[in-house]
Amino acid sequence: MVKFSRYAHTFELGDAVALYHSLRMKPVYLNMKSYEGLQAWLASPLCVSIEDAPENIKNEVNELAKYKILTKSDDEDDKVLAFVKNKIPKPMINVCYVILSEQCNLACKYCFLGNNNEEKRSQFQLENLTVETADKAIEFFIRQIKLSGLDNYEDNKPVIIFYGGEPLVNYDVLVYIAKKINAMRDTEPCMKYTELSMVTNGLLLTDERILELKELGVGIGISVDGFNEKANKNRVDLAGNIVYNRILKTLDRCKELGSDVSLSVTLSEETIKNKNDILNLVDNYGIHSFGFNIMMSSESFVLPESYNVAAAQFILDEFVELRMRGIYEDRIMRKLKAFSKAQVYFSDCAATAGGQIVIAPSGQVGICHACLHDKKYFVANIWDDNFDATKDENYIEWSQLTPVNKEECQDCSALGICGGGCPINAMSLKEGNNIHSLDERFCIHSKMTLEFLIKDLYRIIKEG
Repeated sequence: MVKFSRYAHTFELGDAVALYHSLRMKPVYLNMKSYEGLQAWLASPLCVSIEDAPENIKNEVNELAKYKILTKSDDEDDKVLAFVKNKIPKPMINVCYVILSEQCNLACKYCFLGNNNEEKRSQFQLENLTVETADKAIEFFIRQIKLSGLDNYEDNKPVIIFYGGEPLVNYDVLVYIAKKINAMRDTEPCMKYTELSMVTNGLLLTDERILELKELGVGIGISVDGFNEKANKNRVDLAGNIVYNRILKTLDRCKELGSDVSLSVTLSEETIKNKNDILNLVDNYGIHSFGFNIMMSSESFVLPESYNVAAAQFILDEFVELRMRGIYEDRIMRKLKAFSKAQVYFSDCAATAGGQIVIAPSGQVGICHACLHDKKYFVANIWDDNFDATKDENYIEWSQLTPVNKEECQDCSALGICGGGCPINAMSLKEGNNIHSLDERFCIHSKMTLEFLIKDLYRIIKEG
């Protein structure tokens, strides 16, 4: 008997309907007459096999069967799910967060690391990363790349992200590592195409540092919450002063010195009220690359439920405006890539892909930098020459956190493009939650993004 797949979903488009399999990810668009004919045939006793389809909808039925939206046997869905699960990547390390310092010169009120929380802040180590520890950290990272088998790929691009706290607190060691990596490009094949970047609040950037980082090839990502002081009211220094105008001065200097920077925009409740502010920021400073960060709730920073929908809609509205400028926001692009290639997107971050290590100033090695304050899921240290992330039970567990493995996600239309949210945020949402729980703010973002992509593709088809 022919029927709709468990993974089939319907999207109404006014004059048409999109039918979509959440794991095969190829939307099929039907006009209303064809869709009504399909429904009538599926409800009739004549609907026994695909070959029984009436002539007026035979092509549509064959297309729907091709993409498994219509199933021909009871076990077809199980086979599709098993096939997809077989593709879930095993842990493979190719990203390294180097925590140059756990100390920060700001205390943003929404900080997911805990700088806004006196108790968590007291747990941050005072000692910065040393040159000796940095040397061992690089050696450790290279070994994990090789254990992952990624050194066999000539065009592999490892990623080193300088992070904190505030990485510029320990600028000299940042420069030391960058110079060392650049010197290794011709002697260590697996490091030849290493990408270097930094996430910073920008307040400690001087003209000399901007120019030196540009010469070293270190990408600068500056955190900001919008293009006015009110939107940045949560971005404050240790004395509680808003630092927005100081960040603008840094952006001015980067622009004047010809240093391209990316923006890491935290979507505060105030930021998402006016999409033009971000567009003005982009236009004024010639920004070509940035990503939006949906805020996370914590014990000391609680967001209303309405925020999740508003933030998701803001991201979509900005995407439409920005692509007219030839700028593509990273968060949407990851999902768009999966949708356009019809390839299941298993993980939305390198941690839940089992793909990153986080190295603290002490030499401890963790999976996720959000655990920096208490070192939860810091499972090794750089002096352990026998550690292999690809075989570590914690890394294996994190690599399986994809929504594809969650029973509660199986009926979601966005299953294939979601990638899951943040396990650490999921833990904080409700008492008793753990890393396997749902990051519910991300569910809304993924569903709204999928609906946008399906409707946007239909618009393109009609215009074409």
